[in-house]
Amino acid sequence: MRDNLIAFVRKYVDFSDEDIDLAQPYFTDIILKKGEFWVKEGEYNADVAFINKGMIRSYFIKEKVDITFDLTIENQIFSNTTSYSLGLPSSEYIQAIEDCDLCVITKVNLHLLYSQSPKWERLGRIIYENYTVLQEMRVRSFISETAKERYEILSKTKPELIRRTPQIYLANYLGITPQSLSRLRREITR
Repeated sequence: MRDNLIAFVRKYVDFSDEDIDLAQPYFTDIILKKGEFWVKEGEYNADVAFINKGMIRSYFIKEKVDITFDLTIENQIFSNTTSYSLGLPSSEYIQAIEDCDLCVITKVNLHLLYSQSPKWERLGRIIYENYTVLQEMRVRSFISETAKERYEILSKTKPELIRRTPQIYLANYLGITPQSLSRLRREITR
């Protein structure tokens, strides 16, 4: 486990050094090069990954068009929830859009860790609850906000995403075309 992962988990639960030491053997470091896939549609991957460095895009394909529904950067966790929660093959693609340095734990090892430590199990519950709330907020934003409002909120809450995400993926994430994103940016800078 890296220092930034340790700092991340300690934001949610008061882990002692012994609690951290208990988890160390369960995590492995993985490098994912830009363009490489974590999982493709139809494959199975229930591992959970923490991003030490880099950026991940989650998307599905509808009518031969990529639909980006999540962007994840450093100091965040991602997983294929279809495989992890339902035990099913992935219905999405998860791909590195920058070189990524990841700390990874398998679902099996995570559940072993949960059985050994109520603190780690509490962390898992907190992270899953937070993820659920964020996804609900994202759905609500598409129902109740304009693309401009979504962009402005994203630029305030996650300016790194605005700065680092290629325009085509950012537009897609916001639910608009790249041309609309260009117009929106010009309008905001006026």
